[in-house]
Amino acid sequence: MKALQSNWIVLGLLGMLSYLGTTFALMRGLDLQRPAASEPEAAQVENTTGPSWEFNNPELDQLVANLKREREHLTEREKQLEELAARLQAEKAEISRVTNTVVQLQRDFDQSVTRLKDEEQLNLKKLSKLYTTMTPDGAALVMKELPDDTLVKLLALMKESELAPLLELLSKPNATDAKRVAVLTDRYRLLQSRGTSTNRPTGP
Repeated sequence: MKALQSNWIVLGLLGMLSYLGTTFALMRGLDLQRPAASEPEAAQVENTTGPSWEFNNPELDQLVANLKREREHLTEREKQLEELAARLQAEKAEISRVTNTVVQLQRDFDQSVTRLKDEEQLNLKKLSKLYTTMTPDGAALVMKELPDDTLVKLLALMKESELAPLLELLSKPNATDAKRVAVLTDRYRLLQSRGTSTNRPTGP
């Protein structure tokens, strides 16, 4: 009976030891497999660098700073060019306005000169007709007091038959008057020659 009890005790001890050994082996196997199971997680942590906006790279930061400065420089340059273009456009408009004003003033001046010339020509014709209605002595006495330019223009409007006696009277009574008449007749000749060449018809 004691032998049977001792066998059961031995078997119980063996069973317990076997259980403990199996449990220990299983526990150890789990511990050995755990790092393998966690390797992907470790690899994932190792490969993860975080969001790009949180990534800290001095070279990349320097490149971004340079690009930002270059963009600011280009923006400022573009602004300056736009201001220059606007200023040039304004100056061009001002020059165009001044040019148009000058052209208009020149046109008005030319029209005024033409009108004055027409009026002067009309007045000279009236004056010439008036002198031809006077006696040669009276006309010569008045014409001596006229400026040379006006006198030449009046002579150019008279007929030769009316001109000859007036020139004879204007050249008297001294050499100074004769010299003046010589100058006036030469200017009269040039004026007539210029008028003839101007009014001469051109060939085909």
